Amino acid sequence: MTEPLRKGAAVRWHWGSGTAEGEIEAVFTKPVSRTIKGKRIRRNASQDKPAYLVRQADGAKALKSHSELEAH
Repeated sequence: MTEPLRKGAAVRWHWGSGTAEGEIEAVFTKPVSRTIKGKRIRRNASQDKPAYLVRQADGAKALKSHSELEAH
């Protein structure tokens, strides 16, 4: 696995036919769920495969797995 990303890191991910960007707000190393825009989102995070709560410039949030993100 690549090194875990840290809180405050700029990241991007593929979304639809483009990409989205944001900043890591929290890092999770245990299974996690959050309600985002009225939907319950879950990630099965672990020490080896963390999950991240990412805040976009417009304030929107996303819960992403390590494999979905790339440092930006």
